[in-house]
Amino acid sequence: MKRNLLQNVKTVPHYIGTAIDRQGFLSAVLGASITAAGVLTLTITHCDTATGTFTAPTDTMIAPKEKPTLDAQGNIVPGVYNINAEAGLLNIDIDLVGLKQFVTIAISGTASVGASYAYVLGDAEYQPV
Repeated sequence: MKRNLLQNVKTVPHYIGTAIDRQGFLSAVLGASITAAGVLTLTITHCDTATGTFTAPTDTMIAPKEKPTLDAQGNIVPGVYNINAEAGLLNIDIDLVGLKQFVTIAISGTASVGASYAYVLGDAEYQPV
């Protein structure tokens, strides 16, 4: 199989409140430049259209390497991850397979202040031959 990195990834700067069109991609990495250590909270929502009503996904394994957030009863809160972040670069793997075409990731918490972010979409559904 022929591999072509340029056709299999897409880098997107993160703008708060902007939906990401994940059409053709099965995974992503959220890169964050953290200026101060603390908690980084990611809230992931999805929708069929860029301007529709975004809802929490039912998939609980969107960020498989991160510990999911639990509610008061100990149940997983889908799409919400609290990450203890150190100052420096942080990469968060995101599995997009169970999500709709448009995805938003709201970023908050003490570690989000002064930080900058970008997404790299990858794992293209169709590979060049």
